[in-house]
Amino acid sequence: MTLPFELSDRQKAILERLERTSRVHVSELAQEHQVSDVTIRKDLQTLEEQSLLKRVHGGAVAARRTKYNLSIGDKIGRLTAGKTRIAQAALALVHDGDTLIIDAGSTTLALARLLPGRKRGLTVVTNALPIIAELSDRSSFELILLGGMVRSHSLAMIGPLTVANLRRLHADIAFVGATGADVRRGLSTPNFIEAETKAAMVAAASECVALVDHGKIGQASLAPFASWEECRTLVTDAPVPEELVEQLIAVEVTVVVADELPVDVEVI
Repeated sequence: MTLPFELSDRQKAILERLERTSRVHVSELAQEHQVSDVTIRKDLQTLEEQSLLKRVHGGAVAARRTKYNLSIGDKIGRLTAGKTRIAQAALALVHDGDTLIIDAGSTTLALARLLPGRKRGLTVVTNALPIIAELSDRSSFELILLGGMVRSHSLAMIGPLTVANLRRLHADIAFVGATGADVRRGLSTPNFIEAETKAAMVAAASECVALVDHGKIGQASLAPFASWEECRTLVTDAPVPEELVEQLIAVEVTVVVADELPVDVEVI
C-alpha cells in the first residue's frame, strides 16, 4: 500500500536512529550523512510535520503516543479473553504444513501459543522475539527469525534488513496485528518503520489475516500499511459494532467475530 507521504533514505535513517537512541543531534547526523546542518534541520522539520518526531534544541526526540500504544510487556500482562478468542478463531484458518508469517504483538503471540499440539509441520516466520521464545523448543516446527533492528517497545525486528528478508520469502498466510482498522484507510500502526515491515509481510503471503480487537475497529493510526484489497480477512472479538461489520463486508472483507471463549483455551 502506498503510504500518505514519502521519505528520503536519509530521513528513514534518522527515524531508525531514533528507534535506537530516542534522541538525535543535528551535528552528529550532518557528519554521519555528510550534509550540512541546514539540510538536517530541514529533514527534522519535515519529519515533525508528519508527527514522526519532536524537534528540540540541537536535535530531535522520538514522538511516541505510548498511552495509546502500550508496550508489548504491558500488553502481555493484560491478555484478555477477547484476545484469546481471536487467537482461537485464527487457529481454525491454519492447516498442517502451512508456512505462516506471524507479526509481533500480544494477539499474535496468543495465536503462537495455541499452535503447539494442535498443528503439525508448520514453518513459522516471525519478527517477534517473544514468539521465538515461545516456540523455540518445538522441534516439530521450522522457525525463521527475521533479522533487523529490535524495537524495544514491541520487541519486534523492523527496518530495511527485515523488509529485505521478507522480500526473499513466500508464505501461505500472514497474521498481522494493527492499532487501527478503518473501513476507508485500511490497517494502520503508529510507527512508520514498523508499518513498512508489516506491509512487507502482507506482500510476502498469499493470504493476509488481520487480528484486531474490537476497540480498534473504526480507528485509524498514523501509518497505513495495508488496504482491504491486500488483506481480505479480519478476525476480531465482540462487541464490534454491527454497522462497522456491514461496512467491511460491503468492501468484500471476510469478518470473523469470535464472541464465545472455547472451553479448551486458557486465558493468560
